[in-house]
Amino acid sequence: MTSFLPQSQRRMASVSPGRPAKTGLLVVAALGVLAAALLPAAGAKVKPTKPVSLPPTAALTWNSIAVNAVRSAVITGDGPPRPVLQAEGRVYTAYVQAAVYDAVTMIEGRYVPYHDFSADADGASPEAAVAAAARTTLDYYLPDQAASVDTQYAAYLASLPNAGKAAGVAVGEAAAKDIIAFRANDGRNAPTATYGDPNLPVVAGQWQVVPPATTAATPWLAFMRPFMLESPSQFRLAPPPGLGSKRYADDLNETRAYGAQNSAQRTTEQSATAYFWNANAINQGNQAFRDVATQHGLDLVDTVRLLAMGELVEADALIACFDSKYHYLFWRPYTAIRHADIDGNSATEADPSWLPLLNTPNHPEYPAAHGCGSGALAEIVAKALHTRRIDLTVWGATNGGTTLTTTHHFETVKDLDREVVNARVWIGFHYRDSGLAGVKLSREVAHWTLQRYFRPTGGQYEEESEDD
Repeated sequence: MTSFLPQSQRRMASVSPGRPAKTGLLVVAALGVLAAALLPAAGAKVKPTKPVSLPPTAALTWNSIAVNAVRSAVITGDGPPRPVLQAEGRVYTAYVQAAVYDAVTMIEGRYVPYHDFSADADGASPEAAVAAAARTTLDYYLPDQAASVDTQYAAYLASLPNAGKAAGVAVGEAAAKDIIAFRANDGRNAPTATYGDPNLPVVAGQWQVVPPATTAATPWLAFMRPFMLESPSQFRLAPPPGLGSKRYADDLNETRAYGAQNSAQRTTEQSATAYFWNANAINQGNQAFRDVATQHGLDLVDTVRLLAMGELVEADALIACFDSKYHYLFWRPYTAIRHADIDGNSATEADPSWLPLLNTPNHPEYPAAHGCGSGALAEIVAKALHTRRIDLTVWGATNGGTTLTTTHHFETVKDLDREVVNARVWIGFHYRDSGLAGVKLSREVAHWTLQRYFRPTGGQYEEESEDD
């Protein structure tokens, strides 16, 4: 299987050995004498040669273009026109990064493709392949962004050398078309039952859409065919704590106190942390992966691998997360605190006017999607760097916005997980148990998928050290 080998090795592998002959022996002997003459003298130091590595510029550029396209797109397939929501955004970026990863590994090797396909990669430009794979995928899934994407594509191709450009474009387009065919009818935007009708009477523990939203967000994500998992329910969580339990009362009372819009307990620093993780997760996660690639000097191949791991694992973590969300349909703090008089727990008390720090997302509470998505981010970086001491700087938001305007630094995976769980309590969106459950789910999804995908062509399993 020479498709997994870099160009130079594939060219060598394609040369027919022919039949041994006397002239061949003479040539071999002559080459042996020449090689001996070129060897350094005894004791001389030989400087090892390094394989030529391509810079990651193409991968970083087209990831940014993809993120901007996803953020700008208008979706019309599942109801009235609307922007791409944060959880489903990882599905669209996953399509792009899967195609880019497959195109580059077809040309350069090193890692096993996500989904194998056929193309003539001899002499192909990896940079042109990246651009063509991203552009073809974006144009298919986000047609309203095609004009902008195509303009950027033409300018980018014009900046590349002509050598190998056409072949690279062919490989990239083939990889994208393969992903599009492979993911056909995967459940994206598929119709589902109606959930969380806010006009029905409140039932203890049962989720309803929270104002100002009026409909549930992307319930189809709970039933979509995962990218790598065997099913959306493969890692379905155990039920949330019972309404009559001490754990439930403790969690609800903590969120009531620290997550309220007018909380007297939440400190200025805690408010800033809550706002930090209100950033748009599509931007936040991809920026983190691009920064890791730059900080650690990853080349093009390792960068496209990191971005593909990031987007596909996070997409599957969120699919699994929404499976549990729409299976349990657990109520948000907004509803639970206002109607604590019907939960049957003597340790909770109703507050009919309670409001969270910011508007509540319009999907069920358990588990916390940020625990699932950001928890997966931490696991992916640990995998890529082979250590759980990730030394990671993440960009976030301030004062209730979603734009990336400030940074937090995390030494370890545990540090990041801990802050995300706290942040979702302090913003008033979740109970502590839900954040912990989301982190648990993300870890299980990441470990299972990364044992099976994005592996080196040699077949060895890479595991990060447990040093956090």
